[in-house]
Amino acid sequence: MDRMKKIFHVLRKGSDLAGKIIQALNAALVFGCFLAVFFQVINRYILVKQTLFHWNSVTWTDELSRFLLVGITYFSLGQIYKYGQMSRADMVYSRLKPRAKKILYVLEMGMVVVFLVAMIRYGIAFAGANKIYKSEMLRIPGNILYLIPVAGGILISYELLTELTGVLCGEIEPFESLARPDDTAGAE
Repeated sequence: MDRMKKIFHVLRKGSDLAGKIIQALNAALVFGCFLAVFFQVINRYILVKQTLFHWNSVTWTDELSRFLLVGITYFSLGQIYKYGQMSRADMVYSRLKPRAKKILYVLEMGMVVVFLVAMIRYGIAFAGANKIYKSEMLRIPGNILYLIPVAGGILISYELLTELTGVLCGEIEPFESLARPDDTAGAE
């Protein structure tokens, strides 16, 4: 049991480090999305419509902002799972006894694992099948675009493994988030 607790604490440190990296990455993606949309607004409503010179509308900013929003969504999945912010109907398991709660927890984890394995396996296959596809404006290869959901699945898988290890060693309760009480700033 002590070995399992050590593994849990190592996984939790990795989760905390990944959380900091993901927060920095998402901040950069949000800022990039803001710049793309802001540039398009300036270009479309000031340069194209309000000047005497002929300006062409920039079309790639729309595609860039869409891809950045998709990246923000999938890269955030692991942290959303960690902080217990995924939607979940808790009226059932909040009324269960501890043994029944653990059984329900194991069933839910089994279903989530099946979903994540399918998501990652078929996501990789789908990305490989779309390697000749390129996005219309930015010409980004399809295999890169279709691997973004796979990255989200891997991030959730890591957080799931960390949580499951914590539950098995008794460090956290089933259906409780991995976040520590002093971690509330990360959830906001």
